[in-house]
Amino acid sequence: MSRVKVHFLAEDLLVEAPIGTPLADIATAAGADLTFGCRSGSCGTCRVRLAGEPGACSPPTAEERDYLAGLQAPPEERLACQVRVLGDLTVDALGV
Repeated sequence: MSRVKVHFLAEDLLVEAPIGTPLADIATAAGADLTFGCRSGSCGTCRVRLAGEPGACSPPTAEERDYLAGLQAPPEERLACQVRVLGDLTVDALGV
């Protein structure tokens, strides 16, 4: 199985995981300092800024898209609990 690299900026932590792994699982296993509240894409505690190639993560769900639109968040901002990693990513935690 192919692997991806995820760089958590706050900790300068670089980890590898299988393609398709939820970002929340990667962060938790790596000990990255991301806070998760509801894990359903409606509270915003796990808001992050992602950088990577196009297609490096799953598209936003309708609920996540609605939540972020309400914040007028730019496209690179996502809810970590809703993201599956499909390519190499850099993650910057924003929180609420």
